[in-house]
Amino acid sequence: MSRKQAAQEPDQPESRTHAVAEAVAAGWHRAYGAGRLDVPLCVVATIAAAPRRDARGGDTAAMMLAWSVEEFFAYSKLVWKTVVRRQPDTGSLLYPLIAWIFQQPSAELRAHAHEVAMAALRSGEVDLLGGEHRCAVDLLGTVLTVLRSPSASKERGQFYTPPDIADLMARMSDVEYMDAVEDPMMGTGGMFRAAAVAMREAGRDPRSIRWAGCDIDEMAVACATVNSMIWGLGEDILFYAGDILLTADWKTIARARRDELRTLAADVERYRALFGLLET
Repeated sequence: MSRKQAAQEPDQPESRTHAVAEAVAAGWHRAYGAGRLDVPLCVVATIAAAPRRDARGGDTAAMMLAWSVEEFFAYSKLVWKTVVRRQPDTGSLLYPLIAWIFQQPSAELRAHAHEVAMAALRSGEVDLLGGEHRCAVDLLGTVLTVLRSPSASKERGQFYTPPDIADLMARMSDVEYMDAVEDPMMGTGGMFRAAAVAMREAGRDPRSIRWAGCDIDEMAVACATVNSMIWGLGEDILFYAGDILLTADWKTIARARRDELRTLAADVERYRALFGLLET
């Protein structure tokens, strides 16, 4: 589907989300074949970081469509270096998704990633996530579902709650009074998205509360971490990749890891500043 065709589609966020996901999956399978979820998901997450318009008011998608393989790869690397530096506690959560970028990927793999990016851009990802539907859809969750075979999802026990059901459940809850939202089987965070939408409708800022979630699938947790940024959930995030049946105190572990990474990042910044003084 071209960007022009995507723009002419009825304003139905779910159908547009599936159209983008199908385009991404087709682009990845055409370029790479079967296997690997990290690269196509990372490409989608990278494009999600882009605004609809650049600083001069230009069309971001049009600009990115003109990028070479190396230009897109350099942009991807910059995006995730910036994210981890700004929110260092997300580094371990995002690792399954972004590690390949920093592992000297081959020219062939970079070209495959670029082909997926072009497919996502042509299908209208920037328009979808850069507009009013940014917080209404879970694009990463849909892409993960489309890329992963039904049998693989069944083996993992993954059955994601449909968005309309999640929205209904969230609106029936007491979002006006919640100081935390917890989902021990969060997947890519679909229930968090619905709760955040309901909170905004009730006049509350989702950044004012804590979001705690766990899932056995580390790729889903990585996607949920990116989604927390797309949906504006703030920085009070406690996510954990693991089996809650084996780790009952997962929130304690997640909090300890988060605090440790924040402390380490602060120490690194202090040492960097100190070394800067010594060099002058």
